[in-house]
Amino acid sequence: FLHLGHAKAIAVDFGFARYHGGKTILRFDDTNPDAEGKGFVDAIKEKIRWLGYTPHAITYSSDNFQKLYDYAEQLIELGKAYVCHCNESEIKRQRGGHEGKEGPRYRCDHSEQDVSTNLEKFRMMRDGKYEPQTAFLRLKQDISNPNPQMWDLAAYRIPKDQTPHHRTGNQWNIYPTYDFAHCLCDSLEGVTHSLCTSEFVLSRESYEWLNKGLKVYEPMQREFGRLNLNGTIMSKRGLSALVQDKIVRGWDDPRLYTLVALRRRGVPPGAILSFINELGVTTSRRFIQVNRFEQSVRKYLETTVPRLMLVLDPVALVIEDEIDPGISNAVFHLPRRR
Repeated sequence: FLHLGHAKAIAVDFGFARYHGGKTILRFDDTNPDAEGKGFVDAIKEKIRWLGYTPHAITYSSDNFQKLYDYAEQLIELGKAYVCHCNESEIKRQRGGHEGKEGPRYRCDHSEQDVSTNLEKFRMMRDGKYEPQTAFLRLKQDISNPNPQMWDLAAYRIPKDQTPHHRTGNQWNIYPTYDFAHCLCDSLEGVTHSLCTSEFVLSRESYEWLNKGLKVYEPMQREFGRLNLNGTIMSKRGLSALVQDKIVRGWDDPRLYTLVALRRRGVPPGAILSFINELGVTTSRRFIQVNRFEQSVRKYLETTVPRLMLVLDPVALVIEDEIDPGISNAVFHLPRRR
């Protein structure tokens, strides 16, 4: 479910396209059926409409599953991908241990397999001949590069739970990773600018490496600073843990800063967008106090919502020594608070 940080990204994407006379495509990266379902898709669509935005087109990475698979085979034929059977701890050692600083980086023996062997194994992955997490396709990038996003990233894997995909069902036994699908779907859809938050800045190199390696149309990835609120949890993993562990009552618990929770609290979409406009767009990460957001909401309501006073249980008063006996009702207008 979307939160306040996502609202900023949505506003930046749609605002950038509108300013330059372009169009915004809403694409769902539905490459992990174990963690994604139709409910999340519907919730995202609804919240984007609630914020007041309408995408030019709604697409899915799964629209391109066959084309992505064909690209993967093409990479293998070019000698730029191989099937690996290493486990998580082995891969960590190959990448130099913790943060790549505990030892030299190196490739495993699987990287020396010939093209025919890799193609055969990859097709066995496709046909369900391997158990989950026992084989995956890796990009053959540059293990000596200081950028971790170039250390032979995973391109295809076999999901652990084998949950049927919400759009393709059981058609596929293997699924592309985000790092593989993102840039190629951008290329296939003719995207000019792929806007991401700043934690993806290192991914730009692998993004460009993959498109160049396949000699396909090359979009541009550009990054902007992510919005973070101090005093609350904004990460997807952290929010999911709160909901799954029943620490909160659901994604719309008013204590959260998800959009569905803010809506339940009565925060209008205009107040959220006004707050985002106040912050502006930079490449640095922003850490904002919760109080500033609350203050921005009050400021927005002050100028857009009429103030009304209601007496739920009126008590009749008798005023003695009234100056004008003809006055039976009096209306007192309270000045607007500045």
